[in-house]
Amino acid sequence: MENPAEKDPRAPLLSWSAPEFIPAPRGKTWFLAAGVIVVSLIAYAIFTGSAVMAIVFILISGLFYMTHNKPPRIVETKITPLGVFYDRQFHAYNTINSFWVVYHPPYVRALYLRISGRGGQRVIKIELLDQDPVEVRKMLAREIPEAEGAGEPMMDLLIRALRLQ
Repeated sequence: MENPAEKDPRAPLLSWSAPEFIPAPRGKTWFLAAGVIVVSLIAYAIFTGSAVMAIVFILISGLFYMTHNKPPRIVETKITPLGVFYDRQFHAYNTINSFWVVYHPPYVRALYLRISGRGGQRVIKIELLDQDPVEVRKMLAREIPEAEGAGEPMMDLLIRALRLQ
């Protein structure tokens, strides 16, 4: 049987669709605590005579509310012989410095890619959902060095712990 990648180097070896992030469940207690914190920060800003700080806290809380009450977009990921397509962007293997998989269900099931570009290095988080992490790791390890021992970045851990996403 012929390998489809031999015909078309852009043919996906592995592909899946997943939300751009997994929304954290937030109950009444979370919203009450967040409201108390925001009101306290605004009260502190007013008490110290900093109207600009109060306005900034109001704008940040309003922006957070508006952006986080939408469902996450579903993005497509494809691993090909030439690189990784994620969210309609192609990342050639020679631009991906390393990768690692963090798999601690049900909390975290993610693939991380460290990518170099014009603006320096950045890390892309790709949700795996039900994708087999061993299969993803095997495919990428053929082309990219694995960052062994790397875990969930501190910012992602903080965002997940505080249920900000």
